[in-house]
Amino acid sequence: MPDPKNQNAEWLEADGLGGFASGTVSGIRTRRYHALLLGATQPPSGRMVLVNGLEAWLDTPRGPVAISSQRYAPGVVHPDGAARIESFDCEPWPRWRYRVGDGLFVEHELFVVPGKSETVLMWKLVGDAKENAALRVRPLLSGRDFHATHHENSAFRFDAEQNGDRV
Repeated sequence: MPDPKNQNAEWLEADGLGGFASGTVSGIRTRRYHALLLGATQPPSGRMVLVNGLEAWLDTPRGPVAISSQRYAPGVVHPDGAARIESFDCEPWPRWRYRVGDGLFVEHELFVVPGKSETVLMWKLVGDAKENAALRVRPLLSGRDFHATHHENSAFRFDAEQNGDRV
């Protein structure tokens, strides 16, 4: 089992079409190829990063508790979610367990659907104080060639389209 504190340990889940999801065990993206949804537009090539990663946290009575981390520059990581990783397992797919408080844990799983350009993310609150916590997730969208890097896009539409309970 890879050490969850090792920022060099990586995982990869392929979709069988030329796309994949990949990242580090710590959740801190260290390569331009790390993404939660990287699809092949013309399988098996023409790969596009659609979802780079995510920001996730719990809102608790004591305030927000991060369960993700981003690297902004060498030596600059924020927030401290990676420090809360208690365990990681890559079988049958990537699974993390975060300690977020006294007796409260978040279990996070990720799998790529074979034959589809889909990544499924699941979270589960485990412990005594779960009724006092709410999970918040913010996807980091990209839409770029997987060899490129992304910069500010002033034409991006930030308003979300709502259809019933779906966004």
